[in-house]
Amino acid sequence: MGGAKKTTWIGGTVVVGLLIVVAAWFLAISPALTSADEVRAQAEQARQQNELLELKLVQLKADFEKLPEYKAELAGLQTQIPSDAAMAEYFRQVDQIATAHSVTVTALTPSTPTAVTLAASTAPAPTETTEPTETGDGSTDATGTATSTDTAGAAGAVPTGFVAIPLSLTVLGTYDDTVAFLNDLQNATPRLFLVSGLTGTSQKEAEASGGKPATGPGDQELVVTGYVYVLPDALGMAATPDADAAPPALPGAVAGKNPLVPITGR
Repeated sequence: MGGAKKTTWIGGTVVVGLLIVVAAWFLAISPALTSADEVRAQAEQARQQNELLELKLVQLKADFEKLPEYKAELAGLQTQIPSDAAMAEYFRQVDQIATAHSVTVTALTPSTPTAVTLAASTAPAPTETTEPTETGDGSTDATGTATSTDTAGAAGAVPTGFVAIPLSLTVLGTYDDTVAFLNDLQNATPRLFLVSGLTGTSQKEAEASGGKPATGPGDQELVVTGYVYVLPDALGMAATPDADAAPPALPGAVAGKNPLVPITGR
């Protein structure tokens, strides 16, 4: 009897111990392990983010060290394409080139600025290729076709406010001098000038008249058309007013006051 009771107590103790272990696993150990895994995952994610931030910091530091270089490059680009029209300054540059090459500018006419737009890309027509298809008897029949289309990449965006100013100018001088003038007009001026067309006309011997200098055989009248460009500074551009916004209301008439009576000064 005593041995049976002892065995029962031992079995009950083992069962209770197992229940305690199972309860401890589900209620304490397993959640603790899950929480530890989550903490490790968060720590790994934070470590990766820190590494990315360090890389960005290194890149920003390198860019900051090159800031004077970037500013100088930007200043050079703004000289070629200024942020305002500055046509008077450009006309002075043209006059200096003309004087240097002994040619006379007889006409210099800018036109209305136009917005710069990129030409729309045209996609090529679809091409059909013949592919052999296998027939039931094991032979091949070249009747299958596959259609492929090559599409051009999307055009880049044009900066806001980027405009071209059409310009036409006429010069008179010797052939060599007018050609040298045209070369310096494109290459020696700080500002970018794109030549879109030119017409050279041979001159005969003639006396000076109507603002034109005297010409001789072999002289040339050169008419040059082209564009100069303007790109406003994005940081300095003021907000454009809304075209659809209603104008501010004007003050109304003061009741009992005659608007035709002069105001007496004090």
